[in-house]
Amino acid sequence: MNRFVSLYTFYRLPYVRGIRLLVLFFLAFSVFSGLFSGMFPRFSLFLTGVFIMFEVFFHFKLVKSVPLRKISDDPQDTLDVWTLPARSTLSGNDVGGMISSLLKKKQVQFLLHKAGIKQTDVHSVQSVAKAHVLSYAFDVAKSVTGMYVTTMDVFVSYLLLSEQETHLLFNAGIKPEEMLQILYWARQVFPEEEKPDPTRVSFAGSGLGDGLVSGWTPETQKYTRNFTYTLPRQKPSILGREAEFTTLLNGLLKPENNNILLVGDAGSGKENLVSYFAYESYDNTLPGPLAGRQVLELMVGSLIAGVTERGDLEARLEGIVAEVSHARNVVLYIPDFENIMGASSFELDLSGALMPFLKGGILPVIASMTTGSYKTYMERSPVKEAFEVIELAEPDELTAAHMLYAKVPDIENMYRVIVSYPALIASIRYANRYITDETLPGSAVKLLSDAANNSAHTTVRPWEQTGRKLLTEKDIAARLEQETHVPVGEPDKDEKSLLLRLEDELHKRVVDQDAAVHGVSEALRRLRSGILEQTRPVSFLFLGPTGVGKTETAKALAATYFGGERSMIRFDMSEYSDEDGVRRLLGALPGEGEGRGELTDKVKDNPFSLLLLDEFEKADPKIHDLFLQVLDDGRLTDNRGETVSFMDSIIIATSNAASEFIREKVHAGAQVDKAFQAQLLEYLQTQHLFKPELLNRFDDIVTFTPLTEAATGQIVRLLLQQVVKRLSDQDITVVFDDSVVAYVAKEGVDKDFGARPLRRFIQDHIEDLLARKKLADEIQRGDRVQIAVSPLGDITIDTSHAVH
Repeated sequence: MNRFVSLYTFYRLPYVRGIRLLVLFFLAFSVFSGLFSGMFPRFSLFLTGVFIMFEVFFHFKLVKSVPLRKISDDPQDTLDVWTLPARSTLSGNDVGGMISSLLKKKQVQFLLHKAGIKQTDVHSVQSVAKAHVLSYAFDVAKSVTGMYVTTMDVFVSYLLLSEQETHLLFNAGIKPEEMLQILYWARQVFPEEEKPDPTRVSFAGSGLGDGLVSGWTPETQKYTRNFTYTLPRQKPSILGREAEFTTLLNGLLKPENNNILLVGDAGSGKENLVSYFAYESYDNTLPGPLAGRQVLELMVGSLIAGVTERGDLEARLEGIVAEVSHARNVVLYIPDFENIMGASSFELDLSGALMPFLKGGILPVIASMTTGSYKTYMERSPVKEAFEVIELAEPDELTAAHMLYAKVPDIENMYRVIVSYPALIASIRYANRYITDETLPGSAVKLLSDAANNSAHTTVRPWEQTGRKLLTEKDIAARLEQETHVPVGEPDKDEKSLLLRLEDELHKRVVDQDAAVHGVSEALRRLRSGILEQTRPVSFLFLGPTGVGKTETAKALAATYFGGERSMIRFDMSEYSDEDGVRRLLGALPGEGEGRGELTDKVKDNPFSLLLLDEFEKADPKIHDLFLQVLDDGRLTDNRGETVSFMDSIIIATSNAASEFIREKVHAGAQVDKAFQAQLLEYLQTQHLFKPELLNRFDDIVTFTPLTEAATGQIVRLLLQQVVKRLSDQDITVVFDDSVVAYVAKEGVDKDFGARPLRRFIQDHIEDLLARKKLADEIQRGDRVQIAVSPLGDITIDTSHAVH
């Protein structure tokens, strides 16, 4: 083995490569010179043959040779499992020489690009002994289930061992375990060092006389397309779907009912699995009966075009099936099989025309459907018996990452970018959470592609000497924020400042109620700082008498942080007090109309929003049960099977339940402390106002206390200030005397309704009076208006006219 290593290293030296080229040129010149001079160049041909034998030996034997032992054999000498390229890097005596040699290899450059580490930042660290790197490389290769120790394992082991001194991974935001995942990714992209491609002759496609043996399909060609001819040059990947593909092959090989139904939501990889089958069949690497098959895709749109009667449509379908089954070298692919089952615009179930052929085994069919369509059209249909049903469940995030490895090269080449590992993981994590219309890995591929497209049009400098821009996690977050309006990245400077002073901003509209203001402010700070584990929405239950600021606190939060009160999703739950309320919130069931879910649709369109549930206690108990799931899981599925995420919502439920209990306790001098909260919860449960499990789902239950005289006065000043602001916009200055504040606070407040009547009182007694005077031209632009209360209790308006 050592001799092979020496020969391999020697043959790849730069000056040796130059000599080999010169020798080849000299030999070719000698051969052609002899031929043109009329003398047969025997000696030159002999030397050329010897040279070619050495080159063939080097390229097809030496380069593709692998160690005799594998890592799984646990060899005593770990060097026995090193590949030739890996052992060739040990020719130097120091770590620096080894690192310099490794940095020239494209697989090592791939590792650096995916980690976001610049090649110029990598340098040798003398404290890391070469022997230590050799030993650790074995452990690194074993941790990623490698067969042998490769050059990639050697380089990653050096990065991990030198991290304490270089901090390369830390500065790039890469954890050691993530570096191992990048190594696994590199092994998938560069498998030739560990698994050299065998030298073989391949005969792809159909045979020369295949059409004469199998027959023609002229009718079929009108309504199908040859799916095999649309395959990409690069072989598709089924990483993560190997078990499903094996089931597909076994199903197609059955003598009867040899049909496959792929069931999965958009993005699950149904068509990719069909593409892989078509590619393997075309490449003649599948078992005998399935090799060399053409995959024809049925175009349902073309099939039904111009048809006016059911009989004509069935005749077309039967003609196609007859031709395809006679050809014997065709697999029929029918995407969106629900259209055949009656979901198309014709609403005709054509599966009966297919059944005799499906059961006979002479027409292999691969069909696909979404999960919802399968439950609606297929689950109870007798046609199901003719199919092997393969469900493509959504993969976990790690498996999805492995699936994306095969998609990244296409994205990189299309948009001229480099996709970093953090960007790839971010696309999976964000897509899994925020893109609910599709499933992994398709949703992540779409997000990654969109982010790459955005990055390609920015002015960011290319990454090192690659001429390409590096796609980072920030690029993924920025693209998602554009699409969903959900802040997922780090808060910017302005948002951080707002979060830190949120209580002060809310108190500009909310008087008193410090516990509520502080509670929602702290929750938002935890949410945006990343401290809070976002597996469910932040939720509050506001309890207290009418008119003490419960709804106003929610409005103030929406206006201050969520961009305005219009961004708040508000429901008056008294309108949902019967069982029909559930249907209104979740939408109509299939077959019962087209009604959309009022709750699910609004949250789906605005996932980062404030959801206000006013008078929550008046909702139907079944609606309370719905919110048990929302508050606990952060998800809700509507009546059409679409899942909506509430994880980025702030949910505030307000209730007047126990308002008399709160008022009486506070007037009796009770302090709103933990003991008071315990009594309040006990009262809510004993009076059967809310279920205990529902109360326990809320992050916090906030008690709003009755307003004091001082608090009422502050609220009056805030309301009067709104009048001042509106008239100020019309260049009219309004000044309210303190007597007005005292008068409104005394006469406008109501014991039962709190501060709620104050706005109406101001409208009736002040705004109406100002409006009359404006219409009578007694108040004009530029005037100064002084409003006070006379000793007799009448509101007086004194106007100072501007001099024009």
